[in-house]
Amino acid sequence: MEKTVRILNLQIAERTVKYMSLDKVIDRIEKEGEKEIKSIELETKRQAEQIIQSAKKKSQELTKARHNEVKKLIENLRIQEKSIAELEAKKIRLNTEKEILDATYQKCLDALNSISHETTISSLLNKVKKEMPEAASIYSNKRDEELVRSLSDLKYAGNVESIGGIIAENIDGTMRIDYRYETIASNVWNRSLKEIADKLFR
Repeated sequence: MEKTVRILNLQIAERTVKYMSLDKVIDRIEKEGEKEIKSIELETKRQAEQIIQSAKKKSQELTKARHNEVKKLIENLRIQEKSIAELEAKKIRLNTEKEILDATYQKCLDALNSISHETTISSLLNKVKKEMPEAASIYSNKRDEELVRSLSDLKYAGNVESIGGIIAENIDGTMRIDYRYETIASNVWNRSLKEIADKLFR
């Protein structure tokens, strides 16, 4: 009887030891599991932070790039508007200059026309004799026809459109000297254009 009780006590003790060992194993597994879970959570959090930072950085880069594009577009538009404005201002200036120069040219013609025709025609006929001795015929406007006939021995060949002055030709018409007021003014004007423009617009 006593032996049987001892055997039973030993069996109970063995089972208790086994259960205690199993509890330790379970506890260890639970602790390791918790540790692994925490490690996974930390790694997940770290990766999430990296993704967020990367996305934030990319967003900032895109925003900056877009800002630079918009800034460049605005600058280009500004430059384009400035160029257009400068071109328009230049056109206005050129048109104004042309109007003033044309008006001044007309004043030159008016001044030539206001000079004594007899004095001017006589002077031009003398120039013809010196510069083209072979001159055989002469032209003038209708108004100066009688004056030209009275001052020149050359054949009067007819009227030309002009505010004044003369045109002389050789006998076969292959050489001509144009001393009309318009031609004289135009020649002087072309030679003096830059000088006149500088004086008017400096």
